[in-house]
Amino acid sequence: MKALLLTLLLAGSIGSATAQMPPALADSAQSAYARGDHQRALLFYDSLNGSWNSASLLFNIGNCHFKLNDVPRAILYYERALRLAPGAEDIQANLDLARMQAVDRVNELPAFTLGGFWERTRGGRDIDQWARRSLWASLLLFILLSAWVLVRRRRGRNVLLGASGLALVVTISCVALAAYRVREATDDSQAIIMAAKVDVRSEPREGATALFVLHEGTKVMVLQEQNGWSEVRLPNGSVGWMPPSSLVRI
Repeated sequence: MKALLLTLLLAGSIGSATAQMPPALADSAQSAYARGDHQRALLFYDSLNGSWNSASLLFNIGNCHFKLNDVPRAILYYERALRLAPGAEDIQANLDLARMQAVDRVNELPAFTLGGFWERTRGGRDIDQWARRSLWASLLLFILLSAWVLVRRRRGRNVLLGASGLALVVTISCVALAAYRVREATDDSQAIIMAAKVDVRSEPREGATALFVLHEGTKVMVLQEQNGWSEVRLPNGSVGWMPPSSLVRI
């Protein structure tokens, strides 16, 4: 049942996700994916990844890696896609299924959340959506203030002043969300472990006490780098040191 669900999610999402990409390359990638030639489809998608960045593209790369049984890289690209499209249910569903294939089961500390609707709202359709809304809200604010200066009737000026205040609040909110989304999308403090097995040590040196062992596909937060080692924190709060070569930043 789980395998059937994953197949449906992958097959159902691959077509819609390619719609935003250059048609010729998207058609070639989708055709290769439909034939089961996931390695060739991955080549098409990877050729775009250097110059074209979107949640759809990263999602499709993740799907290809999953089909090729490269679970750690599937998780990596699903995480990258979800960062560009927070709250996307298809990406989250495939990420959850890929995580079930990972060895480690790390329990996350309870976190405050406003739910999937808020994630989709703040994420928008793309990374620049709130920046565009900021510009439109600023333009509306300028028009309203200009009209307030020109209108002489008291009642009209009061209405325009109230509308200007509301537009100002909307503008500030859009700017704040745009800034937050940029910081969120460019944050590289999180990473996925790519090494099959890695000892997490108490100090940044070989021979230090091994606190615990992690495996490929586990998500960690990189706190700092020192002496060629990375200090990482797990979602459950555990902290230790590991070689940077063992992980790839999201």
